[in-house]
Amino acid sequence: MSKLPEGWKIETIGSFCDILDNQRVPISSEKRAEIRGNIPYYGANGVLDYINDFIFNETLVLLAEDGGHFHEYQTRPIAYMIHGKSWVNNHTHILRAKNGENYFLYYSLVHKDITSFINGGTRTKLNRGELIKIPLTVPPLEEQKKIAEILSSVDQKIAFVDNQIEETELLRKGLMQKLLTEGIGHSEFKDSELGKIPVEWEVVELLKVCEDNKRAIVDGPFGSNLKTIHFREEGIPVIQSNFVTSGKFNAKEYVYVDEDKFNSEIRSKVVGGDIVMAKIGANCGTSAIVPLEHPASILSGNSIKISIDKNKASTIFVDFIFKSKYSKNKLVELKSVGAQPAISMPLLKKMKIVKPPLEEQKKIAEVLSTTDEKLENLKAKKESFEELKKGLMQKLLTGEVRV
Repeated sequence: MSKLPEGWKIETIGSFCDILDNQRVPISSEKRAEIRGNIPYYGANGVLDYINDFIFNETLVLLAEDGGHFHEYQTRPIAYMIHGKSWVNNHTHILRAKNGENYFLYYSLVHKDITSFINGGTRTKLNRGELIKIPLTVPPLEEQKKIAEILSSVDQKIAFVDNQIEETELLRKGLMQKLLTEGIGHSEFKDSELGKIPVEWEVVELLKVCEDNKRAIVDGPFGSNLKTIHFREEGIPVIQSNFVTSGKFNAKEYVYVDEDKFNSEIRSKVVGGDIVMAKIGANCGTSAIVPLEHPASILSGNSIKISIDKNKASTIFVDFIFKSKYSKNKLVELKSVGAQPAISMPLLKKMKIVKPPLEEQKKIAEVLSTTDEKLENLKAKKESFEELKKGLMQKLLTGEVRV
């Protein structure tokens, strides 16, 4: 804002804060190993270790001196708050608001652009001489308190949802481990090449639960040979491996081919309900199910399509197997040795999986899908709170909205 709101003023960190840098003390990793404890030892971007002694016992704001996320300030914090007993090393500035409003100070700095005060080099540095010049737009004390209270309440909601996400992720992990090995309601088990499983279950090769044709498990025809001459502004969409890197089908920017190209590569046709797996690169083995409403498409060369026979297995159940710890370990074994890891198609087809009765597969898939849906809803809720906080910070810290 070009004009300050009534009652607001410009201060600097040097005038608004006590700077406690002369009290910080670095401790080597070797020495820290000798004094392990439960008191956090802080560096430029957070907790580095835990020791059994402390320098401070209060609420403070830490702002990185070097190695901070200064050039990523919009998406990553450059400052953070600490509470209670702590030890701070020499890579972060230690600030305390003179009027006691540390929360307002923190929110004023956490995503502030201070790049003009940073000295360059391979490890960017905020010297004390520049630190004290950084301007802060400061409202009257009572307004500082209200702003801090509003933003803190949103942070508390984000922290609460974060905790729910963590608990749900642990629940999901436990359910996958249990349901994909023990099933639902079984009391008798047998030994198998995949470990103990219910007596009613089988162990089969992946290909045995796929559609009975040569196009059941195929990779794409393109990859590095896909040229711009094949691209069209519309036509048949090409499914690429980065659509599934999150474990959910998330179509990004499509490229298209015409029907002639599609028909010449019909073996690589993908329809809604098929599983697509990344074949090459760091995310190879990551999979997702193509939505049922998705139009007929064609694979890129860095992807694999797996078509499950609905009379033999649940597609959702098989995809959960691909996402399980067991499958990830097996898929690592299937990666080819070379410049980039890649899935071996012959080995993938022979990969052994458990095969419960179809109705039980569906029940297991339903339980795990419900947990995934809850997790997605919680993540969306957290994202909405983060967007709310971002908007509030913009309006409250500039005086666009007064409180």
